[in-house]
Amino acid sequence: MKEFFGQVLKVENSTFTLADANMYHALNSFHSHQEMELIYIKSGEGTFSIGDTSKRISGDTMILIGPNVPHMFKFETNRYYDYAMKHAKPPVPLQLLTLHFDPNKLGHDFLTLPENRILKNLLTEAKKGLLIDKGLKMTVVEYLLKIETSLYYERLPLLLQLLNKIGESEEILNLSDYKDTNLFKKIDETRLTMIYLFTMDNFYKEIKLKEIAAIVHMVPNAFCYYFKSRTGRTYFDFLIAVRIEHACKLLRENNESITSVCNDAGFSNLSNFNRYFKLQTGKSPLEYRRTFRH
Repeated sequence: MKEFFGQVLKVENSTFTLADANMYHALNSFHSHQEMELIYIKSGEGTFSIGDTSKRISGDTMILIGPNVPHMFKFETNRYYDYAMKHAKPPVPLQLLTLHFDPNKLGHDFLTLPENRILKNLLTEAKKGLLIDKGLKMTVVEYLLKIETSLYYERLPLLLQLLNKIGESEEILNLSDYKDTNLFKKIDETRLTMIYLFTMDNFYKEIKLKEIAAIVHMVPNAFCYYFKSRTGRTYFDFLIAVRIEHACKLLRENNESITSVCNDAGFSNLSNFNRYFKLQTGKSPLEYRRTFRH
């Protein structure tokens, strides 16, 4: 795994890594690693992608990602088209607290012990990406701070306690329906990085199938099959989801008209925007804005 940029290690000489960082260890790249990753975004904004899902993220967000699961963080500090840029609004400084731990170091026999049922289930569920919410988030931070100051022989038991706390909690939410990582190879991570970055930089305008297919040197039919086989959905379903996520951000953060939000998010037709928005969020754009502000 690549070194962190500007990292400050919190625990040294340990089987796991706990670090503060002001930049993510994999810059704008789909990647995977054998370690499970717990990331607490103290401040900053961007997009998190895993499997067939891309979500807008902001400060005070905590995510757990399972081992060998391809994922990508694209933070606004690594510039790309965004409402903040369009209006000359500076990006929010990035500050991360990250934990990386390889559960294989525990051994197969240990993980299959009946006492570790919760831990084993957590490792399976984490393949989908887990959003850690509400009070559990603060509990996790408290454990991490405790691990930082503990004696070396207390750290691993504390980490196992922490993972079990997460596994038994109801304050976690699946971020995707991603299941199978066996299809992914390094070439897939490279290709999906190119596809996702191009999409996030150009979603606000028309993207033709021939154009996006050419990014990874494929013809349209082959591209459509490839993208769906790797992510579980069509490229245009993914593109619409990215646009709706951006529209949600605009509705939360400004008072522009629904028509203006529609155009900024890449929709040329207001009725289509309203229909897709309701399909993804369960609310109309106006209802979403009112609910959020209430």
